[in-house]
Amino acid sequence: MEVSEETGGRTLVEVISDKYSPDNFPYCRGPGKGVVILSSPQSSPVKDRLNLPSVLVLEGCGITEAGDESEVATFCAHVVELDLSHNQLREWSEVSKILANIPNLDFLNLSMNPLSGSNLEPSAAEAFSGLRRLVLNNTRVSWDVVHTITREIPE
Repeated sequence: MEVSEETGGRTLVEVISDKYSPDNFPYCRGPGKGVVILSSPQSSPVKDRLNLPSVLVLEGCGITEAGDESEVATFCAHVVELDLSHNQLREWSEVSKILANIPNLDFLNLSMNPLSGSNLEPSAAEAFSGLRRLVLNNTRVSWDVVHTITREIPE
């Protein structure tokens, strides 16, 4: 497991790369086996080797930050549900980077992330506008943050 040097945690991109690497699916290797992801104009050589579902469950993976935004966009362009519960996301700016780069995201679970010490700027809250469902259980975020988010979520 790679650890981000600055924070001692892992990035979303690192976790996706590790969890969905073909090396973790030894019985699906070989020609004609497993899921093939077709290359797109913004394709990544790493993404072409990953088996990525549209619902990503990445709970308890030690995620502290988004990672490279272009890689988040490449890996997650088709993702509609993302479970990031029980991670170590402490900054709303990192959550906003993730949301801004996953245009089809409908559901986000942030339960049990220590977000209470971070303020959410209204400009960063705009990234929440595409969400329809957001779970904030046991994050201890302030009502001001909840209000800022709900102003951006139309549904």
